[in-house]
Amino acid sequence: MCFVSALLRWSCKFQRMLLNKMKRVLLLALMGLVASCSSLLSSKSSILPHTETVLTTGMRITATNPNGTVTIEADGAASRIISGIGWSKRPNLIPRTTRWNGSLGLYDPAPSNSLHDRLLVNEGRLFFGSESEASRFLNHGSNARGKPVFNNQGLVVAYEVLPISSGAPTRFVSLWQIYINGKRPTALKGADDSAIKVSGGAILDIATPFPAPIGYEMVLGEE
Repeated sequence: MCFVSALLRWSCKFQRMLLNKMKRVLLLALMGLVASCSSLLSSKSSILPHTETVLTTGMRITATNPNGTVTIEADGAASRIISGIGWSKRPNLIPRTTRWNGSLGLYDPAPSNSLHDRLLVNEGRLFFGSESEASRFLNHGSNARGKPVFNNQGLVVAYEVLPISSGAPTRFVSLWQIYINGKRPTALKGADDSAIKVSGGAILDIATPFPAPIGYEMVLGEE
């Protein structure tokens, strides 16, 4: 009887130890999961110290080109609400770490196994040494899909809708702010101030490009 009693006591003690150990393991796993989720959410909604964005939180831009009207709202440092007639998406943009076609801003390549219902986004500042250089980019070398429209202050929006058979179309949206010798321009040939409306904040009047490595050279057209 003494042996059985001792065995029972040992068994109960072992079960308590095992249960406490399992609790600690589960707690650590839960803490790791929470930390991982928090890190993921933070990475999706944050920008880098050198990220050259156009919008700040609360700003809203609406632009119209021959392909339609698109609205871009900033509801976070890198979070955007982009919408048009009958559609709306909320991408978390990715900060660029190299200058891509002149931009060290934000982008979303919209990775997907399907061609349908994608939204590819670019946002950033573009720096030029002259109005002629900026015009060469806009008129010849912008590589921006969607017939860009721009105002006299150098704010550029491009929007294209690519029809996909048997499904929702894929869309391309690019938002640029042009700086000439570090300043927003006051007049640009071909500008249409009525095509773009800005509310909820102000765009920087003066900016300096951050010295970042170049991932893809900016393309300019001929004079």
